[in-house]
This record gives sequence, C-alpha cells and structure tokens, in this order.
Amino acid sequence: MKNKPLALQIWLVIAGIGLGISLLLMALLPWTLKGFFTRQMYDIIHESQELYLANEQVIELKDLVKWDQQKQKLQSVQHMVFLDNGQILLGYPSAAIQQNMTEIFKEATSQQESEQRYSRQMQDERMYYIIRRGELGGHQAYLLSYMWESYQNDLVKTLLTRIIWIIAAILILSWLPSFWLARYLSRPLISMEEHVRRIADRDWYEPLPCDRNDEIGQLAQSIERMRGRLVKQDEAQQTFLQHISHELKTPVMVIRSYAQAIADGVFPRGGLEGSIQVIDEEAERLEKKVRDLLYLNKINYLSAHPQEDEEFIIEEIIQKVIDLLRWQRSDLVWNVEGEGHLIKGDTEQWKVAIENLLDNQIRYAGHYINIRVSQQSDSVRIRIWNDGPALDEPQIEQLFKKYQVGDKGQFGLGLPIVQQVVLRHNGEIWAANEEGGAAFYIEVPQESSNIS
Repeated sequence: MKNKPLALQIWLVIAGIGLGISLLLMALLPWTLKGFFTRQMYDIIHESQELYLANEQVIELKDLVKWDQQKQKLQSVQHMVFLDNGQILLGYPSAAIQQNMTEIFKEATSQQESEQRYSRQMQDERMYYIIRRGELGGHQAYLLSYMWESYQNDLVKTLLTRIIWIIAAILILSWLPSFWLARYLSRPLISMEEHVRRIADRDWYEPLPCDRNDEIGQLAQSIERMRGRLVKQDEAQQTFLQHISHELKTPVMVIRSYAQAIADGVFPRGGLEGSIQVIDEEAERLEKKVRDLLYLNKINYLSAHPQEDEEFIIEEIIQKVIDLLRWQRSDLVWNVEGEGHLIKGDTEQWKVAIENLLDNQIRYAGHYINIRVSQQSDSVRIRIWNDGPALDEPQIEQLFKKYQVGDKGQFGLGLPIVQQVVLRHNGEIWAANEEGGAAFYIEVPQESSNIS
C-alpha cells in the first residue's frame, strides 16, 4: 500500500478502521445482546410474577381461576400453577411443556429457594422460566412463569438490524469526510513535493507559502529555510566564481604574456633575469591564491565533518610562523609577550590562520609588530598590533568577508580563512584602531589550565 497515493492510503486506513470496528460490533453484538436480553427476560418474568400475585389477593381457587381468565392473555409472560402432587391448576401447557413436565416438577419440588431461575431446551426452542414456591388453599403450590427464546431472538434480530443500518449509514457518511480529510492532509504534501522537485532542478527562487503551524507547516518552514540557504549559497557561489576568475586571470595573463614575449626574444623587464623574476612572482601569487582556495574549502569541509583535536601551546605556533615570515621584511621589529598558553584544536589550521594574519600585518606595518597572548577567565586572547595606518571604520566591518579590497589594492581569502578557523574553534575575532595603529584580536575558549 506504501506505493499508492497518500490521500488514498489515508482514506483506506480510515475506511478500514471504520469497517473493522463495524464488523467487530456486528460479530460481538449478537452474543452481547443475547446475554443482555436473557437477563432482561428473567427480570420480565420476575416482574410479571410479582404483578400476577400482587394485583389480586387470591384466597380461593375459584378467585384464582377468575383472575387468570382476566389477566393471562394480556401478559407476554405465560404462567402456570401446579400443586406438589403434580396437578395443574391454571395455565395451558403446550405439548413441549407437557413432555418436560416431569423434569420441571422435579426441579420445583427439589429447589431450596422460594424462587429460582431455569432454562431448558424443548425441541427446537429454549424456554426461560422461574419457579416460585408458596401456599395455596392449604397446599404446597408452585407458580411457573415462562417465556420462549423466540421472543429474545426477535428482539435481538430487530435491534441488530437497526444497528446494522445505523452502522452502514455512519460508514457511508464518514467515508465522505474521511476522503476530504485525506485530500486536505495530502494536498500540502503534494505541493511541497512539487516545490522540492523544482528546488532539485535549481529552480529555487519562488518561495514556498506556508500558513500552518502543525507538523506539515513545520516541514514547509524547514523546506523554506533550506530554499533560502540554497539561494544564498548560489549567490555566494556566483560571487565566488566572479571574484576568483578575476583574481586568477591577472597572474595567468601576465605569465602567458611574459612567456610569449621571452619566446619571441623580447624581455619586458629589461632583460631575461628581470622578466623571469616577474613570471616567478606572478606564479607565486597564483599559487598562493589556489592554496587559499583549497584551504578554505578544507576548512568548510572540517566544519561539517568535525575531527579530533589536540592540545598545543599557541606561542610555539606563533614563533614558528614569525621565523618563516621574518625574511619578507627584515626591517620590522617583532615583540612577543606571553608564554605557555594551551588551547585545543587543529595545529595545522592554526598555523595557516596565524600565517595569514601575520602576512596581513607585514603588508601594512610601519616598523613594529607586537603580539601579546593573555589569559582571560576561561579563554585565551591573542592581540596582534602593528604601527601601520589606521583602519577605516566601514572597512573594519568588512575585513573578514571574502574578496574585500585593502588599501594597497589586494584582496583575497587570507582574513576570511582566519575567521573560519577561529569560528570552527568556537572563538571570536575582531579588529580595532588602537595606539596609533591597527589591532586584531582572537579569543578562543580554553579547556585546559595555563601551564606557564
């Protein structure tokens, strides 16, 4: 059934439940009603006996005969009076009763209670009766009051027939609203399925309307959030491709033009050595851009697939990066404050992040770069300051976005990569103008204590 339309599945389930309950009722009702009507028949017999004996004070046999002639035919319960010697005083027993009169007489004479209930199968029908013992005209007498099973069967059949008609009407009337309910529940799901199919085909610019707050509405809201993120991702990807194509086009163009010029015997930079140096610089620039792109993709992957981290001393990473970058500007004075601060994370990622951040400092610093690592309450803070030009206030907000152009016309992925690494380690990064220069702050939670 799972391959059928959802509306049909819901309707079949509701209709099946209704039909199953109806069949169960029709199977159990006759048995239940039969037991109920059996008890009712005994109650009717008992009440008829009470009425039989209470309406007239019978003293003489002739009074009993006179009363019986007036009342016997008006009762659905039939009565018969007989003495302890077997003589029948009142009543008109049928042939079936006459055949069983001996057993009935034995039951009457042997019963201990003044009133007792019996049932007996007589030929093709069962008789329900009550025998009441008493005194009549100085003799031990017995009042036999009885009803036939046909009365019970007629009641059960009549009532069951009416119940069946009622159940049939309920089923027919309930199937129509159940079909409407099935369509009502499945219609938004069908709409969402069509919308998701369009999203799969990259047609995700039309919003999914949602005016419900139930589970279906929550599903629609989740799909709409997914659609919104896909739209933003698509726009970011388009922007990414535009920027990266522009960023890579320039060094590739320079390398090709210089290579062609050298092949033609022309040296644009005054000689072979100078022209090759330009090609080497542009190739290095191109390599750095490609490396940044690959590393940014790796950071995004690790954010979605966390790996096991390790503890390390951040000052050691900083000092190694300084040793690697110091040669780029030998005129700079480096100062590192702090020692033995532990953080937990990926050492390779932190090395790339510190390298990108310090590379940015080298580009803009005047003469000094100061790095201070300090212990906060439950975190480690890294402050990197240089005496270069102050940052423009609008620029501070845009520093960590991809492809933002700096004062020297360079733009790329260095600072965004730093931000990705810091965010992956649940940290914060920000910049500020301080002490006549620019300062960058990184603060990350520290799970271990200071080991200084």
